[in-house]
Formats: sequence, structure tokens, C-alpha cells
Amino acid sequence: MATAESTELAVWTKLPVGVEFPEQDLRPERYRTKARGFEGPIDTVASITGVILAVRAARWLPFEELDATGKVIDRDPAPTQCQLVEPGTGAWRTAPLDPFSDIDLRSCTDCPMNKWGTATNGGKGKACREKRLLLVLRDGEDLPVVVIAPPTSILAVQQFETRAAARRKRLGQIHVKLSTVYQKQGQMEWGVLAIEELGLLGDEAQA
Repeated sequence: MATAESTELAVWTKLPVGVEFPEQDLRPERYRTKARGFEGPIDTVASITGVILAVRAARWLPFEELDATGKVIDRDPAPTQCQLVEPGTGAWRTAPLDPFSDIDLRSCTDCPMNKWGTATNGGKGKACREKRLLLVLRDGEDLPVVVIAPPTSILAVQQFETRAAARRKRLGQIHVKLSTVYQKQGQMEWGVLAIEELGLLGDEAQA
């Protein structure tokens, strides 16, 4: 006699032997640089040790619309006006609230939103928010995380890349400790990324 198949969800306690790890379905956890450490999706840590596998430049201009009272309309997720798609080139959306909006490729060098003093808060910064994304493999883990370095930390990242290039070393060869240097001005608090070199990895550690 035939029996009905079970519709209960099978929960694996571990990956079955022979099943490949689904890298294409994984999204790295993101850690934002804050005043006193790195804020992740479920925890905040004071420091991160490991190796920086790659560094990627990122620029993003959010679309902001004001309501009748002059306040910015809060949307989640925030719509994008322009986003970096390749070095020096941004994809400008003519209608940011329309998912099928036309896209105009623009040079970041000539874009007025990439000029100092255009920040929407009236500060000296840029309206276009430039960052660096660091792909970091932490000690003792198999999957990397992304550490987001804000504009105030870009110089630290560039200096680290320059030091590595001067010694003809790949970034992934250098064991590092990431931490933040606390900064405060008035009521504003922020952290500047600090990259401390702990040493060079041997061939076995790099494998």
C-alpha cells in the first residue's frame, strides 16, 4: 500500500557529504565602522583580526524627496539616484522611484554631486557618499565579511594598499588587526579605521 510522502521540513544538523557549499547563495555579513568598533547585523566588535582579501571603491548618491513640511521622506530601502558601476563612472537614474527608470552613465569627475561642499546636511562633504568596501577573512572563519570604511577612513585604506605595493606584497599576505580611533566634535561621534599589520603569513597559512 502506498503511503503519503512526509511534508515535514528536514533540518540538517550538518552539510551532507558530497554536497557542494552554495557560495552563490551566500551574502557576506557587513560591518560598519562606528565610533567604538564595528557594527554588524547581530553583534558589535571592538576589533577584527584576519586578512584583507580585496578592496573595492563604492560611491552612492541617495535620492531624497521632501514632504510638505520640508522633511526628507523616509523610505526603506532608500532609493538610489546614482551608483558607481565601474571606476570613475556612475549610473544616474532619471526616475529613482521607478525600477524601470532610464539610466544615464556619467563621469564621476565631472559630476557636481561629487564636489566638496555639496553635502545635503550643509557640511563640507560631498553629496555623493564615497566609501571603501574591504573583503576580510577573519581568523578562524571560512567565509569573509565586508567591512565598510566611510570617507574619513579612505586615507587609512589607501596608505595600507600603498605600503603593501611598495613591498610587492598582496593584501592577502598580510595579517592585520582592524580597529577604530574614536573621534568627537561637538555632539558628533565617529570612528576612523586603523589598520595594524601583525605580520606576514607563511605559505601554509595562505593556502
